[in-house]
Amino acid sequence: MRTELETDLDLELGLAESVEGWMSREELAALAAAAARLAPGLCAVEIGNYRGRSTVALALGARRSRARLFSVDPHDEFVGPRGGRFGREDMAQLYANLARAGVGAEVALVCLPSAAAARAFEGAIGLLFIDGDHRYAAVRRDFEAWSPHLAPGAEVIFDDLDYPDVARLVGELVACGRLQPLGTIGKLGRFLA
Repeated sequence: MRTELETDLDLELGLAESVEGWMSREELAALAAAAARLAPGLCAVEIGNYRGRSTVALALGARRSRARLFSVDPHDEFVGPRGGRFGREDMAQLYANLARAGVGAEVALVCLPSAAAARAFEGAIGLLFIDGDHRYAAVRRDFEAWSPHLAPGAEVIFDDLDYPDVARLVGELVACGRLQPLGTIGKLGRFLA
């Protein structure tokens, strides 16, 4: 049974769906709901934002919990593991999409590499969404850089569990007890830190 919050968020998700990207409506709803559940004083951090599809969904949820979303992506020229090309044009589209969706007040964009942003970060994270470089070393680096900032009971969500390197890291973190599975939605994996 859907909660009233989930129903209300679902109505707003058309804004996120209008942004170019690969997340399903169900995945967007899960991100928005996770951000909406943030406890007072906690923030959300997103690693990788492309053109802002997930960013808009997270910001819609953060608006409800009055949380701040830090969205980290250097927008350097980059070719992903499956050949996708990313760069400055995506950053320009990201800014336009956040303005069009009216969620700019909820989002702090951080145009730095993930590890550098984590070193400078101050605050407690209640939700960490990792969707940056999907190569094993990069996914591990993202998790290790940000995990010291996780509040007790924080939720960690990984996108693209269908990538072997993402699945490998998640498997290792679960096996050693650093993460507890909460379930999957599409290609998202939800975990308790």
